Amino acid sequence: MLHASSQPPCWAVIFSAPASPADLTGRMLRLASLQAGYLGADSVQDDSGKAFTRCYWDNVDAIAAWRMHAEQLLSRAGGREGELQFALQIDRISPPADVGSGMKK
Repeated sequence: MLHASSQPPCWAVIFSAPASPADLTGRMLRLASLQAGYLGADSVQDDSGKAFTRCYWDNVDAIAAWRMHAEQLLSRAGGREGELQFALQIDRISPPADVGSGMKK
């Protein structure tokens, strides 16, 4: 999970994998936790076994460094050309906007 002391703005990398081996997802998360800029992570799995994981980061350079290492890990596990494909999405998390003053009741 996102560390309680972390405040937006920050970045989230959402990656998903179709029923990948749990140990590979775990290795990717361990790799993330060792990188500078890592803030935390959370994961869920749907009924088909597809895993969805969010890793939180304080800057995009840290994401780029993690992604380079994660792609090397996937390549060694057969994920680049093989069947272990991960989808990645990067989103910026902003502080909530003050919408209270303009809302109608």
